Amino acid sequence: MRCHRIAPATLAAALLSSLFLCPTAGAQERAIGDTLTVVMRPILSVPAIVVAGNSFTIEALAPQSTTGWSASLTRAGRAPHSLGVVSASYLTSHERWFIGVTVPGDVPEDVYDLEVTASGGIYDEIAHAVAVRASIDTEFYVIQITDTHLPTHLYYYESGADSDTSEMEDLHAVIDDINIINPDFVLLTGDVVNEGELEDYLDKRYFTKAQRILERLDVPVYLIAGNHDIGGWDDTPPPDGTARRNWWKFFGWRYLEDPPSGDPLHTQDYSFDHGGAHFVGIEAYNNYDRWRRTVYGRDSFTDDQLDWLADDLSVVPPTTPVLAFYHMDFQDQLSLSSLGIDCALWGHVHYTSGSINSPPYNLSTETVCDGERAMRLVRIDDGIIIPTEPIAAGSSGQMLRLEFDTANDGTSTEITANVVNNQPETFEHGLIKFRVPADSAPYEVDAGEITQTVIESGVAVCYVEIPMPAYSITTVTISPSGGTGVPGDGGSILALARPVWPNPAGDSVGLSFALAVRAHVRADVVNVAGRLVATLSDEELPRGTYDLRWDLRDAAGADVASGVYFLRIRASEEQRLERFVVLR
Repeated sequence: MRCHRIAPATLAAALLSSLFLCPTAGAQERAIGDTLTVVMRPILSVPAIVVAGNSFTIEALAPQSTTGWSASLTRAGRAPHSLGVVSASYLTSHERWFIGVTVPGDVPEDVYDLEVTASGGIYDEIAHAVAVRASIDTEFYVIQITDTHLPTHLYYYESGADSDTSEMEDLHAVIDDINIINPDFVLLTGDVVNEGELEDYLDKRYFTKAQRILERLDVPVYLIAGNHDIGGWDDTPPPDGTARRNWWKFFGWRYLEDPPSGDPLHTQDYSFDHGGAHFVGIEAYNNYDRWRRTVYGRDSFTDDQLDWLADDLSVVPPTTPVLAFYHMDFQDQLSLSSLGIDCALWGHVHYTSGSINSPPYNLSTETVCDGERAMRLVRIDDGIIIPTEPIAAGSSGQMLRLEFDTANDGTSTEITANVVNNQPETFEHGLIKFRVPADSAPYEVDAGEITQTVIESGVAVCYVEIPMPAYSITTVTISPSGGTGVPGDGGSILALARPVWPNPAGDSVGLSFALAVRAHVRADVVNVAGRLVATLSDEELPRGTYDLRWDLRDAAGADVASGVYFLRIRASEEQRLERFVVLR
């Protein structure tokens, strides 16, 4: 936390020095990041978490005359997933569109980019905006981090500011651990960057760098701004209000500059429900450059914000736990007990405070920056919030390490991973992603559970969820499962008269089998994640030979995508599994 002031003469000298010290970065380094243009929600900083098969709402700025809305989820190395548009309404009171879309039921669990198109040449792509889940449990955990101060904690005029990347390294180390711990999401409580004015100024690209690092997270992240992000500094040359406008450009809503009547707040505040708990993000900071003092005042929260918060919490059922997150309540304006807030998470002060023994919990957390690399795990268990003391990633990754015995790059069919957990916490939902050859699927593991397998450019990415006890080494080996199921012997009642053909398949695929005795036969097509695609037979059949055909359509009648599939046939206690490829 720094609030330096500098004399005008010194400032002029520092500015001149900075012009010469400005790094001669390539065009790619200087290129601006993904700015918000059309879609205002979900975005990287306010994402959507949705169960496959369910719907969510896209908020978009576009003319009222716009038609032909369409949307899809994309992820590098995979085919896009088109979203079904179920509604599209323009609300004049909000001066934007609200578009209801449905996620197909077969979309793998992951964090996706969102693509939106409409008439008039509208196209927008929003990175890291939508997380798809197979289900959402009432027992889960989240992680709070705070005060990353990217890319450096040095001010632009200080020696070394142009080349220092220490705070980026700190955040990378924390992200590495978070991706193994596998929380449902991350809460980042402000001071994401060190100087909010330094996006365009001298091509510093502070917000661009922050955005690109946060996209490394394998889970969604909810951001709330802090004073370094939007408070502004008198000593930084760009004009007052630049910091806040930069935040709106990358992580906020630009309509807040002149908000519509339906959303009269000038601040970025939001709430969402997850796993039976209610989460509230509230913008809080000190207005250092005194920009729009009549609007933003001189306190942490404006009166309009406090009214919004009271209204939001008034409709939350009394039995639903409430977790609020913000940068800091500088003037102690919030009464957690009166508002019904069970837990408040914040930062700014650069140290840990508050008791985790009884609610309401009022907890600040140590920083990510300055080598602290801190994070706080908060569990929610069937309506009970259970915060823990902060843990740290460690100076060299020594607190939580993931090691592979061979390259985890899709070339080896058998890989052993060791997770060294030197933390005092058990991570019940730890995650390891194995990258193995797709043509050797399906795979099995000797510990944990393969929750899904996703094919990316000929590589099978197997997601293995496994508990990682405190102070332990957890070992997992993945290898091909054998592929042909239970082999028959001299007394077998099920035999394949002809394997699947053609293989690869373009229009249909067939299989012939023989029964030695009468038996109940179940034949299914499943994908590499083990999910049912179609059922071809589920009936009792007499002794004889049979042909099965599949038209490459799923149970709903839709054409399946190209990829690896399995035809699984069972008769009594016997099973055969045939692998084949669909090429469209």
